[in-house]
Amino acid sequence: MKVKDIMSSDSLKYCGTETKLHEAAKTMRTGNCGALPVLNSTNQVVGIVTDRDICLTIGKDKGQTAIDAKIGSVMSSEVHTVFESDDIDTALGKMRTNRIGRLPVVDHDGHLKGILSMHDLLAESIESGKPDQSQKSVPGENIFKTIRALSERYFRQTSAGSK
Repeated sequence: MKVKDIMSSDSLKYCGTETKLHEAAKTMRTGNCGALPVLNSTNQVVGIVTDRDICLTIGKDKGQTAIDAKIGSVMSSEVHTVFESDDIDTALGKMRTNRIGRLPVVDHDGHLKGILSMHDLLAESIESGKPDQSQKSVPGENIFKTIRALSERYFRQTSAGSK
């Protein structure tokens, strides 16, 4: 199964480096998403910002400086991406290795084509497990390993903070 078979591309939401935090938060709310790819002026993916990034920034200094903050100052510029033609196992491997739940899908010039989330993969896995479905499916064991890796990132933070 390929990334293009599962990725979300309808009503794709994104922002730019100059977008203000509150504008990105509104886009996330209306788009029902927890992350936005960040595009430069030539529509190439240069970062990703999550709802958590925004909340942590607002929480710093009681949000005093957050009113004027722009996405470029809070986004993660280390972006892991996949291509539409990549196998789902490749995408799951990147998610697992980097402990991330979303991957922007780009073309070979770095232009945004969609986004692949753990939610997309879980929904497809559930759907493909129903009777009378095609033989294409997301490997359950691979999804389990990826969820486990994502969960470990939070477990480590909690364990380290409780000592």
